[in-house]
Amino acid sequence: MSEPKYHRSWLPLVDLSYQLRFVTRILMIICGIALLSSLIATAILWKNMYRPELESQSHIVSALIGISVFLLIELLIAIPIVYFLGIRQSHQVVGPLKRMSRAVDTIGNGDFSPRLVLRQGDVLEDLAKSINQMAENLQKRFPGSTPPPRT
Repeated sequence: MSEPKYHRSWLPLVDLSYQLRFVTRILMIICGIALLSSLIATAILWKNMYRPELESQSHIVSALIGISVFLLIELLIAIPIVYFLGIRQSHQVVGPLKRMSRAVDTIGNGDFSPRLVLRQGDVLEDLAKSINQMAENLQKRFPGSTPPPRT
């Protein structure tokens, strides 16, 4: 008997508050590093721009300014990409955790029938197999148990 396949939703927001906090933290770290590096680059530029002995090397200063502008443009392009990839990556963990939480709650209430099906290669696949094995063992140990009525 083959297990049913689980297809992940195209919408990557499973737990909106967690996923947005996760991605926002990543973006804050990236922006902090970018800000620090741009401050260092700016300090180097300001230090070297007004030195009379470098007057003949103005092309170097121009090149450094061009590099700084290019790095800023890269950062502006990278932010939405990192945001999207962070949401997508957190979805691969948060989605299975939500399903596991529901299954464990159901098992805790006395219904040992739920089984978890994750995509092969999912991060939490081993944990899902362990939960399924636990549910099977409980179902064998307490074959006549029925879940309590919900109120």
